[in-house]
Amino acid sequence: MTNIKPNPESKFLNQIKMLKSSSKETVIHTNTFTPFNKYMHTKRPIEDKIIKAVKCLEQQDEKQLILLCGSVGDGKSHLLSYLKSALKSAYPSLFLNVFVHNDATVSHNPTESSIETLEKILQGFNDGHTPTQHIIVAINIGVLHNFYISQKEKGQFAQLRQFINENGVFDENSLFTDSNSDKNKRFQLYNFASERVFALTPNGPQSAFLESIFTKIVQDDCDNPIYQAWKQDVEAGILTIAHANYQLLQNEEIRVRVLEKIYHVILREKIMLSTRAFYNFIFTIIVPSELEVNSNKTGFSIEHTLPNLLFNHPERSSLLEKICIIDPLQIRVKEIDVLISNLHVLSEKQVFVQKIFNECKVDWQSDIFRNVIQQAIEKNQLQELSKFIIRMKDLTEPTVYKTFLDFVKYLYSFHTGDKKMIGELFAILKEAFIKWKGSPLPNYYFVSNDLSRPHRLAFPLKLKEYVQKSFGAQESDEVILQFDNYITLGFCKSVFNLDLRLYELLLKVKGGYRPNKNEMNVAIQFEDFYKQLLSSVEKSSEEVMIVRSVDKSKYLITKPSFGSVKFEVEKVR
Repeated sequence: MTNIKPNPESKFLNQIKMLKSSSKETVIHTNTFTPFNKYMHTKRPIEDKIIKAVKCLEQQDEKQLILLCGSVGDGKSHLLSYLKSALKSAYPSLFLNVFVHNDATVSHNPTESSIETLEKILQGFNDGHTPTQHIIVAINIGVLHNFYISQKEKGQFAQLRQFINENGVFDENSLFTDSNSDKNKRFQLYNFASERVFALTPNGPQSAFLESIFTKIVQDDCDNPIYQAWKQDVEAGILTIAHANYQLLQNEEIRVRVLEKIYHVILREKIMLSTRAFYNFIFTIIVPSELEVNSNKTGFSIEHTLPNLLFNHPERSSLLEKICIIDPLQIRVKEIDVLISNLHVLSEKQVFVQKIFNECKVDWQSDIFRNVIQQAIEKNQLQELSKFIIRMKDLTEPTVYKTFLDFVKYLYSFHTGDKKMIGELFAILKEAFIKWKGSPLPNYYFVSNDLSRPHRLAFPLKLKEYVQKSFGAQESDEVILQFDNYITLGFCKSVFNLDLRLYELLLKVKGGYRPNKNEMNVAIQFEDFYKQLLSSVEKSSEEVMIVRSVDKSKYLITKPSFGSVKFEVEKVR
């Protein structure tokens, strides 16, 4: 690393701070739309719906209220500011008679709350009032709920509240349903939460939206201030570990692997990822805290490399906290031990590590990582170096998380009605069902798995696969944009919701694993499903099997036949 001159004047570090969640570039409150905002704009499906709605306002005599709802930082204000900027030249009169409240969390008056400001703005749409202009409001679901409650207490905005109720805006079950029906045609609502951040496809989860944002941040483009600042720093010899991490993300394959981690935790942990949170995430895997606090440092350390920033710093964001759960170190323990052993024995450690990365097809254009690796070798940080290698390999190889990819395939197949794939899933669930409490004989299932009892009961049950009308509901679609985190299916006309975490657990149960108390919290719904099936059989079955715990002897007890009072008892081999 020659001619490296880290100093506070790094243009790259100053520019990339625009991605932080606290940056004014990611928090848009006003009508201003910066060149960076314009460059980063990425079209999403909801944009066309809103453009169409705004265009229609010019032909509407009766004034309308359009609510753009969603969560914090999901791009409502950005899209609204973009439309006002982008459509101005093509449709100069489009917003002339439209009042736009671009952030309903903001108060116009320091002496009043945001709810009071919103009440004044929307007064024309209150009961008994006549609005004088169209209004568009970008509002978070939480703020809308507070407004709804406050107006309900005051007995105001009854029609608007009725519209909100009819569309189930606050109903968690309709979270991913686009609500926009109003009998009176006075109100419209577009919910950003109705769009999944990624789609289900035949090739796995994909997100044109996140992929586009990621590419825009790292690509060589004259309108990309971050890349241009990085390039100027490199040419001037002003380099930090953040410069090397940024260069690593210029590799498309690594970006794909990083996005896979995001899809994985979104599905597994059922989290909502806002656009602002995604920007901040990219910042945190490029810039270590040390450089965030003091840009005069270089941060040259194995700990500050991108793979370790991704998996080893849960304290920096809620998303990183979840990604730590799928750290490849948790499933590649043996490989770490082998690496450490080799690094201890081999004399040419740098050559050994370089060979590994050559096999991973990592393009080491910069000397920074080589020097950081050499530094770790010289300091005998072999365990830290081994962890870095495993994590880096995970970002350069096809994903090792087969369980996740299989579940996504089943999720896609369920929506498209692929009976063969769901048949495979049912086979897995049957084996897990058998081993959930145990089975003394085929088609007999224990009510309890408590081996401390002297006897255990088992009832006969023939498992018949069952799906509801939601199976195959999107048969003709190749890309599925709206879906739940789970698959609803079951046996004998009883169903449960199979999500990724439960699927992971049932796979382990299928292999003979017995869940602990904490894991049983994940399986509460499956446990209830199991009990429901056995309970229904208990009420209708003519026989029950009793198994002695001490010697595993089995006895089949049959209810008395017509005209008899004696139970029939038969020992079963």
